[in-house]
Amino acid sequence: MNTRTILISIVFMLFGCDENSDTHELVNLIQDNENTWQSSGINSYTYVYSDIPTDCPNVDPYPPVEITVEEGVITTLYVPELDTFLEAENHSYPTINMIFENMMNSANDIKGIPTFDDTFGYPTSYEVDLTSSQCDGQVIMLSFI
Repeated sequence: MNTRTILISIVFMLFGCDENSDTHELVNLIQDNENTWQSSGINSYTYVYSDIPTDCPNVDPYPPVEITVEEGVITTLYVPELDTFLEAENHSYPTINMIFENMMNSANDIKGIPTFDDTFGYPTSYEVDLTSSQCDGQVIMLSFI
């Protein structure tokens, strides 16, 4: 190791790039917004879910899906782009509560800072990349309709 590399390493150790601190701040941000969402008392809603692959160059984005949740349970999945309803029972689409759970479970893999609705606290956009391998990254975007 040369002197410059050693100095840079010491600076990072002393002054920042503390991944645990960043993860702790991210977890607090997610929890604060989840608390806002929970305190709103909303358990029936419709939102648009978009899942865009970020590191898979040969895969097209999936079409957005309108998800209707009634009393915390997904009841309708509609793909406007295809004018098609999907079976609500056989799906892998999440409720907002499930999205918060997914965000907490993957906090170490979230890239950048997620965005949240200012009023209700639900996530509006975040990026996850599980590894340095291709085809495991995605941007999740949500909007209420």
